[in-house]
Amino acid sequence: MVDLVERLDVLLAQEEGTYTTVDYLTPDHQRKLLLTCGDDYDSLVESSSAYASSSCSSSNSGINEFWREKIVEWSYQVIDHFDYSREVVSVSIHYLDRFLAARHVNKKSFQLAAMTSLFLAVKLYEPGRISMSSMIELSRGYFTVSQLANMELELLRVLSWQVHPPTAYCFSKHILFLMPYTSISMDSRHDILELTRFLAELSVIDYFFVARKGSSVALAALLNSMDEIPAVSKEAKEAFYNELQRIKGIDAESPEVLDCRERLRLLYAQGGYSRPESGAGTRNDAVISPVCVSYSFTTPYQGNPAAEQTQLTEPKSTATAPTAEGSSTTLL
Repeated sequence: MVDLVERLDVLLAQEEGTYTTVDYLTPDHQRKLLLTCGDDYDSLVESSSAYASSSCSSSNSGINEFWREKIVEWSYQVIDHFDYSREVVSVSIHYLDRFLAARHVNKKSFQLAAMTSLFLAVKLYEPGRISMSSMIELSRGYFTVSQLANMELELLRVLSWQVHPPTAYCFSKHILFLMPYTSISMDSRHDILELTRFLAELSVIDYFFVARKGSSVALAALLNSMDEIPAVSKEAKEAFYNELQRIKGIDAESPEVLDCRERLRLLYAQGGYSRPESGAGTRNDAVISPVCVSYSFTTPYQGNPAAEQTQLTEPKSTATAPTAEGSSTTLL
């Protein structure tokens, strides 16, 4: 237990320091980024003919929540297609959020940064699984190897090479150990963790959680999961709450945790998810190949969630299964 408390203390210190994320889409923050955007970054994104316009002068420079949501969904499609761990997306979007908090970007540089973030996360968390040229194939020639390489260096510089963030799911796995083993069965514990994982993945998509701490999201997801699973008794929840008090910096009744719980309930309900016996929320959506990283940005946003999903996930007629090397030139 002492080791667990120490681990949580380290994770809490990391999220309060190096791995802090902020609400970077506020007008004030974007104005500051625009004023501080320098020639060095312009030269980076203009390194080939694909970037004829400056990232700071483009009329389409203002990113928004819709862009981010679409790129997260695309990232999950890529990860699912190659059968990588879905936690890779949580890490890559954390990279992207921290990068966007420090750099003013246009549409193309946003997509390049997002693809590079995913590539970097895959390299670190799924070693030996994908090459830079294979990642370029996922853009159907939209970017070049040199652009990806330059953006990777810029990304690492902005992140100060701090590339192992404590994600919400990472926190949840540690916090769940506070639940006494005599309180619930191993099957119920597994169900809680699976549903918590699913809720944590939903939180990655929603910009609402960017400025919230991973520990708050993790605790909110855990508590919501316990409420969803009938096998978790009132006594088990009370025992869990008592153990939580041993961890400084984690408060189940804090305004942030309560806000996260309410938001996760809303996302879960609006998504039409149900809880199967395994505990994880599911929906009957077909698993298909990911579309091009640029495809979801080619049609103007009409404010129709159903249309957004169709636009993003509509399979291409030329889509094929990955090759033996793990990639396909016509995948996107």
